[in-house]
Amino acid sequence: MGEKLSIPKGYRQTKQRKAILDILESAEFPIHAEDIFMRLKDKGIDISLSTIYRNLEMLTKEGLVVKSYMMNEDKARFALPDKKNYLVCEKCGKIVIIDNCPFDKFKEELIEVHGFDITGHSIEVYGICPDCQENS
Repeated sequence: MGEKLSIPKGYRQTKQRKAILDILESAEFPIHAEDIFMRLKDKGIDISLSTIYRNLEMLTKEGLVVKSYMMNEDKARFALPDKKNYLVCEKCGKIVIIDNCPFDKFKEELIEVHGFDITGHSIEVYGICPDCQENS
């Protein structure tokens, strides 16, 4: 990714905020706040789940983190903006990141047709992964 993520101006640079961003940076796909809590606990970082949620909300508001909800899940998942487009298997729950974003191709068309100033997007595509197709 090159440049390191940093806490937005106006917010204190806390060890906990940096640790949350580090976890999201190393996560392969969007994860729940509880996953972040467990990974931090495994690293010996003492932080409450409510502190994680509070920080995730701030980071989402500031555009450093993307919050999304998957079909048939009632808990939000969090990821860095470069991990916001993915395929989800409806049977086993496997998640695969889509590297080259298909949205970029028609973004300009949407702006032209609808006049929106597009500030972000997230794409979730649902289906059955090759392993589950094979085992059917």
